Amino acid sequence: MKIKPEHYQVLKLKINALLDKNPQININDCITSMRNRWDLYWHCDGAFSNAQEYNYLDDNNIDTVLKHILNERIK
Repeated sequence: MKIKPEHYQVLKLKINALLDKNPQININDCITSMRNRWDLYWHCDGAFSNAQEYNYLDDNNIDTVLKHILNERIK
């Protein structure tokens, strides 16, 4: 993955906090649906939206990270 380790941790913490607060969210649906992954991303304040320090990431990079975080969670 192209993401820096510290940025990965920020997004992982935000996604996990959101999932912990909302146990009704079906993680498997999020893994298989890009729309659901991005809904999660935006519901946790779009951690990397328009911030200068994250401009090295594009949408594909972020989506890959989202899938990775979700897959880790179900293991």
